[in-house]
Amino acid sequence: MKMKNIKYVLLCLIMIMATTLRIDATENENKYILGGNLIDESIIDEDLEVVDSREEYYDLERFFRPSDMTILNDENLNILKEFYNKNPYKMDLPSKPFRSGKDTVVNYFNVLREAANPVENNETGCGSLGDVKAPYPVAYNFLSKSYQKELPYKNFLDSFKNMLHINLIKVNNVPADKDKPGLLKYFVELEVIEGSTENKGLFAYYYGYIYLDKENDGYKIVKMDYSSENYLCAPYHGWAYDAQTFVEIEYGNWCSLVEGDVIVNEDGYEKRAYYKDKDDNEYYVLFYELTNGVDKKIADYKKNKDNQWEVIYINPEKCIQNKESEGNKES
Repeated sequence: MKMKNIKYVLLCLIMIMATTLRIDATENENKYILGGNLIDESIIDEDLEVVDSREEYYDLERFFRPSDMTILNDENLNILKEFYNKNPYKMDLPSKPFRSGKDTVVNYFNVLREAANPVENNETGCGSLGDVKAPYPVAYNFLSKSYQKELPYKNFLDSFKNMLHINLIKVNNVPADKDKPGLLKYFVELEVIEGSTENKGLFAYYYGYIYLDKENDGYKIVKMDYSSENYLCAPYHGWAYDAQTFVEIEYGNWCSLVEGDVIVNEDGYEKRAYYKDKDDNEYYVLFYELTNGVDKKIADYKKNKDNQWEVIYINPEKCIQNKESEGNKES
């Protein structure tokens, strides 16, 4: 146990100096993919192996293997077929596909499933590819008027370049952002077939968040953020991809919140990392395991006085910043 504590202290010191795992949208300004912002994730220095991947609790296979999830965007929306290839700025779609936030998200990808925007010299497939570009004008009208002003149709179309088929494999309503309490927020994961200059298609996986707001009689998309999944970071570099060690280090070592063990319960791709603080308050951190095996933090919860779980907002990086500030004051 003593060696384990020493290891965590060393990891904490390393991470104070290293780049922490976070999303920074401003670094990719005006770069779009799948109709949304492409968010680059900072990763732990590739030359710095901060976890022994041979430890018995670390299952490397989960990081290398692709998805076997059920496809969720498998409905043919015949009521929208008449709008294919129409002017995206002169379209009045029926309200049925937009009745709820989840309806809008799933139907957005129902429309995009067979869409394809191949690039020059693409050799993937055997002739025509699904509905080619015909569905994109319809998909564009799943965006709110404000989002359309931000993202013109040409840019929207270009964001799908070299994407030939899209499968929605995860979709969940998740807690709203602290600074966007009025917007619905959905987590999604996508399996995309991308083109190649050779006679083959390549599978790529993306995860992200879709934000929605009420517009007229339904819900429209006001913002989308996506990140691509890397298959060779987690198994070789870093503890930050594993739910248990993530909580032990960031919430325990960084924030001094964890008293005792972190217990992880799994239900499919959902993981809940439970812990208590020194005052015996109960918490859990919700994670979703991505196709590449990475555990992605979704939200924080704390049990209230009525014994009910409620959403709270904890940013462990602020704990590091506070420690650095205190250290500077002392020096």
